[in-house]
Amino acid sequence: MTYQLVIGNKNYSSWSMRAWLLLRLVGAPFEERSISLYQPGSRDAVKRHGGETGLVPMLIDDGFPIWDTLAITEHLYESHPQIWPSKRDNRARARSYSGEVHSGLNALRAAMPINTRGRHRVAMRPPAVLEDIERVKSIWSRSGYHAGSPWLFEKFCAADIMFAPVALRFRTYDVEMVGKPKNYLDALLGHQLVREWCALGEGEEETIPQFELPSAQHDGN
Repeated sequence: MTYQLVIGNKNYSSWSMRAWLLLRLVGAPFEERSISLYQPGSRDAVKRHGGETGLVPMLIDDGFPIWDTLAITEHLYESHPQIWPSKRDNRARARSYSGEVHSGLNALRAAMPINTRGRHRVAMRPPAVLEDIERVKSIWSRSGYHAGSPWLFEKFCAADIMFAPVALRFRTYDVEMVGKPKNYLDALLGHQLVREWCALGEGEEETIPQFELPSAQHDGN
């Protein structure tokens, strides 16, 4: 079976990244269809592939479109159970964390737009953003409980994938981490598939101005 995955710009589309990582994690072959976001007609282009909302990502399975990242995750889980932890309680916790990311962290997302190749960018951090950051730190502090594994649930799974774009945001905007959250951040940024996605995003030439926040001033060496 070969899936088709409709995604946006790799440098800017965090939800596209999650769906792409899921497919790469399970080793499922797929054809990639990329659409430049925030351009006239972008949503219409997605709809022409079958997506009712015009949003990415969208997975096409044997001609049938599935949109929304959690829906894609659960659809893939039916054929690829390694997407979620094998233990029932861990699976429920992993889904809870993923649901938080999916429906929450709104202040963080608005203040710190995803920008794979951006470094030392400056973002406003009002109380709502700081609360989101602290919640992420609290979750990440649960990582590394399994011997020899840095992940939240022993093996790299959908919950870790949900947090991968958050890690990229923290790198782009120099969000400080220490202890277990720092270890988890480094593990996410160092994962082979995350690095591959970032390299592809950094290689894109297109820019979306509203996601290019200014850089901080740093002394050169």
